[in-house]
Amino acid sequence: MVPPRPVPQLAWPSDAALAMPGSKSSANRLLVAAAASGRTVRIRGLTPGDDVQRMLDGLRTLGFAVDHEPTATTVVVGPRRADAPSTGTIDCGNGGTTLRFLVSLAATTPGDWILTGDAAMQHRPIGELVAAWRLLGAEITDTNGCPPVHVRGDGVHGGGPIAIDASRSSQFVSSLLLVAPSLRDGLMLTFATPIASADYVGMTRDVLDHFGVRSLSTPGSITVRPGWNRVPLEVAVDGDWSSFGVWTCLDHLTGSRVRSTNLATDSGQPDEGLAAVLAAMPKTGDHTVDVEPMPDQFLNLAIVAAHRPGTTQFVGGANLRHKECDRIAVMARELAKAGVAVAERADGLVVHGGKPLQPTVVDPANDHRVAMAWALAGMLSPGIAIADADCVTKSYPGFWRDLDVVLRIRRCVVFVGMRAAGKSTTARAFATRVEARWIDTDAKFEAQHGPIADFVAAQGWPAFRALEEGLVAKAVQPGQVVSIGGGAIESAATRRLLREQALVVWLDADATVLRDRLRRDPDARPSVTGAPVLDELDALLARRRPLYGEVANVRLDAHWPTGRQVESTMQELGRSCRWT
Repeated sequence: MVPPRPVPQLAWPSDAALAMPGSKSSANRLLVAAAASGRTVRIRGLTPGDDVQRMLDGLRTLGFAVDHEPTATTVVVGPRRADAPSTGTIDCGNGGTTLRFLVSLAATTPGDWILTGDAAMQHRPIGELVAAWRLLGAEITDTNGCPPVHVRGDGVHGGGPIAIDASRSSQFVSSLLLVAPSLRDGLMLTFATPIASADYVGMTRDVLDHFGVRSLSTPGSITVRPGWNRVPLEVAVDGDWSSFGVWTCLDHLTGSRVRSTNLATDSGQPDEGLAAVLAAMPKTGDHTVDVEPMPDQFLNLAIVAAHRPGTTQFVGGANLRHKECDRIAVMARELAKAGVAVAERADGLVVHGGKPLQPTVVDPANDHRVAMAWALAGMLSPGIAIADADCVTKSYPGFWRDLDVVLRIRRCVVFVGMRAAGKSTTARAFATRVEARWIDTDAKFEAQHGPIADFVAAQGWPAFRALEEGLVAKAVQPGQVVSIGGGAIESAATRRLLREQALVVWLDADATVLRDRLRRDPDARPSVTGAPVLDELDALLARRRPLYGEVANVRLDAHWPTGRQVESTMQELGRSCRWT
């Protein structure tokens, strides 16, 4: 038995860039549309997570040509082979889109097919979809409204109107729409009740549009015309906004800046709107969140709620009880184990947050999204471990690798302060302590242009400041520790850069300490105002102290020993990454 996986804590906010896995929602839609179209389509950007692999296996079982290596990100799907079988069993594991989409593809594919899944999948609803296919004339049965499903494919001509209840899952509607263009008479669906998470039906219609298929929508119906009119030779799977939700919530809670290199804006994926939901949450007090539009973010938002002082009520999540696990019950159970006051409701939770989480071993109930949400909690609270941690492979096979990157690539830390405050000494010691690269911009300048005093004497302070600005901009990069010259913050552009790109530690020293240190070598630094270095100190300090305060995230006493400054920096930077 694999032991639980401890989650390391974030030392201070991250500044990592990640490539998100391809969206399994997008991939499975594209795969079914490609197969149903009867053409050969190359699909790029595939992430071979468990659900997608099950979909590929299902297409092969149904006899479709599938050219794909196990770890490849490109697949070619073609028409059914000449030697395609006429019977087969498809095991979809715990893949909801996989099984539900394949039911409709099987209903339009000649043969005798059984579609099943693991123990959890065999308790997930399918009856509404099966009922719709019966209305269309298919020979199909389920098992008490759940898988396994037995279907004899082909011979269905489509038409309508066909009434379907999609209040428990939009996947029932998407499943039918994806094969509707293959039906001789197309398809008209009608809805007496609202569609759960209706934006996912919008994703499906976007895929059909990409394949040249027209669909018409009214408040109570969707109609799809027959025929695949402009089937593309190649399509790409979108990066997955659902998977990025963990990192969006981490940014919100800690001031991290985790970015994705492959997520499209205006993607049509509902979870792209998570940042707006978080922005609308007050820092304290009572708040209600409707998770119906983005149910996959409920678990991440519950972790945010546990951190937020106040009471958060989640509503609109009744269909969460029919996911890979009963996500409402499982999250209530695990939050309670961690000492969070929580109440379970039929369609959500009430979370009373703001207290530290207690150490716990999380049982994710084989649900990838439960495991990832609690990894978020573990980065913020000590003592969180996750059993069956590899269940994340369902949608995000590289999750734990990316978590290591997020922990390692932290926001740049910049030390500022007056000349002789000890910036270089403390920054170098801090970089050694955290095993990061240290850059001193004054040293970089002198390596390129010679002594600063000689340069200023020859070309003046404005020329120096302009070059210094560029050196600071180049040095302030994720994961680095930087010390900058005492006057660098007089540049408005540099102050803006520090506020946006770095965490700033200000070594604050009074004039008496600075004057004592400068007396030891008064000629080592050029005058800024033209007055002797010791004489100009008070005026410079008065001018610059407000600027240091403007950019500083941490303020330290420059009188302290270097070791104390280093440890205090670690503690202060880490405060935003801990439960308060």
